Amino acid sequence: MITSYYTLQALVRELHRLLSSARIEEAFTQQKNELLINLNKRAQAWTLTVSTDPRMNFVFLRDRFPRAKKNSVDIFPSIVGDEIREVTIHRNDRIIQVDLREPRSLLLHLFGGAANVLLVDNEGIVAGAFKHAKQLAGNRYDAIQPDTRAPLPESEAGFDELMRAVDSGTAFAAVKSAIPTLGSTLTREIFHRAHVDEKQQVTDLDGGQRETLWRNYRTLSEELTSPSPVIYFREDHPRAFSLVPLHHMAGASPASYPTVNEAVRAFIAATFRVGRIEQEKNGLLKALKREMEKSRRSLQAITKELQEHDRAEEYERVATVIMGNLQHLTKGTKAVDLPDLYSDRKNIRITMEPKLTPVQNAGRYFTKAKKARQGRLESAERQRSLQSRIATVETLQLHLDYCNSEVQLKEFYDQHKKELLALNLMKEDRGKPRLPFRVFTVEGGFEVWVGKNSEQNDLLTMKYAKPNDLWFHARGAGGSHVVLKVGTGRGEPGKAAKEQAASIAAYYSRMKRARHVPVAYCERKYVRKPKGAHPGSVMLEREKVLFVDPELPSTAEG
Repeated sequence: MITSYYTLQALVRELHRLLSSARIEEAFTQQKNELLINLNKRAQAWTLTVSTDPRMNFVFLRDRFPRAKKNSVDIFPSIVGDEIREVTIHRNDRIIQVDLREPRSLLLHLFGGAANVLLVDNEGIVAGAFKHAKQLAGNRYDAIQPDTRAPLPESEAGFDELMRAVDSGTAFAAVKSAIPTLGSTLTREIFHRAHVDEKQQVTDLDGGQRETLWRNYRTLSEELTSPSPVIYFREDHPRAFSLVPLHHMAGASPASYPTVNEAVRAFIAATFRVGRIEQEKNGLLKALKREMEKSRRSLQAITKELQEHDRAEEYERVATVIMGNLQHLTKGTKAVDLPDLYSDRKNIRITMEPKLTPVQNAGRYFTKAKKARQGRLESAERQRSLQSRIATVETLQLHLDYCNSEVQLKEFYDQHKKELLALNLMKEDRGKPRLPFRVFTVEGGFEVWVGKNSEQNDLLTMKYAKPNDLWFHARGAGGSHVVLKVGTGRGEPGKAAKEQAASIAAYYSRMKRARHVPVAYCERKYVRKPKGAHPGSVMLEREKVLFVDPELPSTAEG
């Protein structure tokens, strides 16, 4: 999807336009399988993010991502200070080449489990690698990555020849093999448009079908030269990413984006969000399973206890028999056969405690009878409680199994809060929103929310901020959107609260190290986002300006 050849080809065109002449300020990693390259071009600060995670390779450009103060490691230190000359993609392969002013290149291999980033000098020698650096450094690049890519068919005759040469397998597999740059999604789209069954055997394709497939491939190739990126969703799950509208995804909900880079970034964010939802759901399902197993074991133990407690009448009968035969008993007796007063049997075998008198032995059996009756009541109550608990867990498992989106999961927590709290599977504050923003408290007890990147700025301003909240941003400089939440403190925000919020906005801007920073602010209802504007870009009206020094209050979350 996001690493298909055509997607990368379109993305590379955007990256080349933006990053040509950009200066590399640092390259580092602070998370496994993720390389971050901070860049600057005419006061525009970016971070190029590359993931070599086997589960999901990707590359995209975003606004500057702050480096962690701890647990980060420099990568490719020799390229710091160099400039990007050109960004290209290799022929028919998922290798992005970033040529630098110095005669060397960064090669981004987006090959699933074999993904890596290599630094190669002008003589084709690997000078460094993000992964497996010790094994790869010093080798010739063409020995590590020989160019074995077969040329793509350039004519209908060439395509027809490739199809005829395949003597087994499905038509889908044959087309995907003949044109590997398509990937599964676009190959499926070609079959859908051509009205050809992708599951039929390639040997069953007739000349007309092969011609129709080729014609639709050529049409699709033309469309791909002018991308209109779209993500298709089903129940909030990103199901497909494409540079062109997909006819075979008619049942899904499409979302369009102005650039390929923004679409890639949105797809990754949505995928990670769904991953977090699945992780939370699966974790809760496992907890419910453990609770079910524990409750069933307890129920089995209670059933055995009830069988023991059912002997209350037997203990009482034994005690009564002992009392009715005191004249025949003496202390020190271990066992005795006595006439049973309650049945036709002539005798009953009774075990005695030899250290006790006959009366004390009778009292012992009366006590056991009393405990058995009390135990029966308690065990019966525990049995009912466990049966109810098991029924509750079964209901929760059934309802949770149908949760496939963030909205459905929230509804599940809302509807079953009482049961989940009783099972200790949910915290009391679970219903409160878990904010992705930095949160501060300023004078008067007011909360100030701060976006951490462009996407969060949009989310904060356009979704979380209310019309009368106060919106702040360093004037004339890139930085975080800052919102002072009216209503979270005492009365109306005073001068001190506004100045503190403005200082926060100055701190999280590119003027962090300046003094007397101008910070614009207004009510949120006077902030609007122009159609098609980049993430974080807004326009405001009725603004006022405060001059403050960049600083943070002492209380913060996130």
